[in-house]
Amino acid sequence: MAVQRFTAEMLVEMLQKGLEGEDGIGPDSESEISDEDNDPAYVSQGQAGVMGVSLLNEEDSSDDQEGSSDESPEEEIQTQSDRFSKNGSYWNENPPTHGRTKSHNILRSCPGPTPGSVAVSPKDAPDKFISHNIIEEVLKCTNLEGRRAAAVKGKDWKSIDKEEFLAFIDLTLLAGGDKSWDVALRELFLDPLQNPIYKATMGVGRYENIRRFLRFDDRRTRALRLETDHMAAFRYVWECFLDNCRRRFIPSDCVTIDEQLVPFRGRVPYTIDGTVYTGRQPGEEIKKKLGETVVQQLCSGIRGTGRNITMDNFFTSVPLAEKLLEKDLTIVGTLRQNKADIPPVMKPSKLREIYSSDTMHDDKAVDESNHKKKPDVILFYNQTKGGVDIMDQMVSAYTCKRRTRRWPMVLWSNMLDVATLNALASFTSQHPGYMSGISNARRLFIKELGQELVTPHMKRRMESTPILQKPIVEAMGRCGIIKQNPGTTQPQEDIRQGKRKRCAICTTSKDRKASSWFSQCTRPVCKEHRHVVLFGRNV
Repeated sequence: MAVQRFTAEMLVEMLQKGLEGEDGIGPDSESEISDEDNDPAYVSQGQAGVMGVSLLNEEDSSDDQEGSSDESPEEEIQTQSDRFSKNGSYWNENPPTHGRTKSHNILRSCPGPTPGSVAVSPKDAPDKFISHNIIEEVLKCTNLEGRRAAAVKGKDWKSIDKEEFLAFIDLTLLAGGDKSWDVALRELFLDPLQNPIYKATMGVGRYENIRRFLRFDDRRTRALRLETDHMAAFRYVWECFLDNCRRRFIPSDCVTIDEQLVPFRGRVPYTIDGTVYTGRQPGEEIKKKLGETVVQQLCSGIRGTGRNITMDNFFTSVPLAEKLLEKDLTIVGTLRQNKADIPPVMKPSKLREIYSSDTMHDDKAVDESNHKKKPDVILFYNQTKGGVDIMDQMVSAYTCKRRTRRWPMVLWSNMLDVATLNALASFTSQHPGYMSGISNARRLFIKELGQELVTPHMKRRMESTPILQKPIVEAMGRCGIIKQNPGTTQPQEDIRQGKRKRCAICTTSKDRKASSWFSQCTRPVCKEHRHVVLFGRNV
């Protein structure tokens, strides 16, 4: 419906004509009258504001209705004039007549995981968000940086493969699940009182090297990309992650837009989309309506779906409400008092606790069960405004972030936290009985996920490393990985064949052969050392 704006003088003139019995701003024909009466979505100028936005005042709405009949024509004209804002928007206290459900309040898709996002076990869920293309990009850039740094020192770099990188990620997540993000890495890996899974999966030196050289873009071309993008060092990985979040889950009828502050010193149950604020990009013009731009960008994936968006006063504005309403999206949010969209008569009020901009509700329903008698729109806002705050709280409870001076690492840690949170939400929606009623379900989910993903690398480490230190073997045993030592059967075979081996205790200069074997470590010993008891570890 086209919006027509009037100045205060025009409105006064039209109202005066209406009081004298003229047609004023009424319809010109009977056909128009019947169309208006039959169309429940139609709202005349005298019934509702041209914005389609209502500002509810919980204290004086009923009083205005009762006293409206006592006003003189001049007072009524003045009241109508005062309800115009600076930009020409007219605000009406009376809601439109009820009819069928508006098109922008009809949900057109069933919430839940998309058909291609089925997860059989917890380890399948994160793969939908930290996908193959993200892992391949990070591996390529990390190995490139590792080789470059090793070449400077004249050393060789052992390339990271996917299995080892997944083990690295899950050790990082497990540290967050144990709330050990502030514990020194060497204490995590070497302290016998800590979880043995760290020591059993990889050495602390290897973990530190992977973390030190972890990169998310090609360093050689970064300078060129920084000329147009402040976020060049993390842009590709971030966009891939957001694309996975959009494609893997269909949101419910209510979504929330808010800011998440990720602390840099090196922070809703499911995240659909996001954008990183990097300031004004190089060569970009100054944006005056940043909040409106951000909202339209984040809502691009849910246009025409009949969903409602809850937001705070940084984002809410009447022009934004109009634009989203044209895309079958409604909003519920608070308005700042200095907005030009609010008429002066509605600003000075000690009784009004909050200014609410709303295109979802079109009535004056008030909660009579509570002594405060708050309007339904206020109650709805209070119930839905905390979506991002809940996500922030859940992420920070078991965060895997560690102290760092590299901002891409901060975003990477936050992305892993959000990915595990989304994975849990997606998995529990497919398996409702999974950890039902357990208060620390997310921590147990992270532990189960970590154990499943580090086990393949742990087994490969045991099979590919001929000699492991005794504490590592014991740690693997505590994690359920038993080392099948071929030395336990080989000496017996050698004894049966009469083979002689060099004594394990004598110096190599003696080159003394022996046919006896030490029973505990299955090493050959000569006659001189046959009765010597060895204390030490298998190195």
